[in-house]
Amino acid sequence: MNMKAELHIKSGLSKGGPFGLGRLGSHTIGRRSENDVHLPDKSVSRKHCRIDFDGEHHWIIDCESHNGTFVNQRKVSRCMLYSGDVIRVGKIQLEFLVEEPANDDDEW
Repeated sequence: MNMKAELHIKSGLSKGGPFGLGRLGSHTIGRRSENDVHLPDKSVSRKHCRIDFDGEHHWIIDCESHNGTFVNQRKVSRCMLYSGDVIRVGKIQLEFLVEEPANDDDEW
């Protein structure tokens, strides 16, 4: 499956993006600059959460953060992500978006 997944920061000092999420593997989100998505806000833990891609689905996993990780206003420890989901880490809101390529076989 060839898809493009991104995070867009919707609120806070770091508003912007997109942050591209690579094909396979893990991407960390947190206050420390070594994170793949760096959110320099005191409400965000040093290593707050991570997004894993297993080749088929994206999963968000809380890394025992102080303020918790929320997906669509629901506190989660591990959750599958869908395009359009709103993630909250501390006071920062991010939007998870997936763009799947058009299938040429769908032509009329």
